[in-house]
Amino acid sequence: MTVTDDHVHTLEAQLAGRTEEHRRRLDQLDPGEDNRGYSALIAAGLLVAIERRFIKDGKYLPRTDVIDYVATLRASSQVAANALDPQIAERIILFGMEQGDIDDIDDNTVLGHQMFLLAALVSDEGFNAHELGTFLTEAREVADQWLTQ
Repeated sequence: MTVTDDHVHTLEAQLAGRTEEHRRRLDQLDPGEDNRGYSALIAAGLLVAIERRFIKDGKYLPRTDVIDYVATLRASSQVAANALDPQIAERIILFGMEQGDIDDIDDNTVLGHQMFLLAALVSDEGFNAHELGTFLTEAREVADQWLTQ
């Protein structure tokens, strides 16, 4: 299994704020066959976004920066406050920074938090269409590496 163009276009629609297109494309994905590739793309995208946001001068920022980021994100809207459990969101980011694990969190909770955090981090970047495409290409490469291991 590898990441398909359909996976990339579905995630691109979400991250670009094209909600109707995202829902339509998501409904067209085969829940069994496509789930692994799409989930891997989301996780890889989040890892790439975490590295962009939380690495400065080749080093991970302190844990307090993660806590502050999640608190600020949750305070930004009621939707964010309702969608994100602060401890889970922090643990997922820290896991991406090679600090801790998330093995005890159920897969659906992880995926939901990953999707929300990825959308927030990408929004913070303010990518234009070309930059978003470049970002997704990098995420796809990471996901494909994971899926072939």
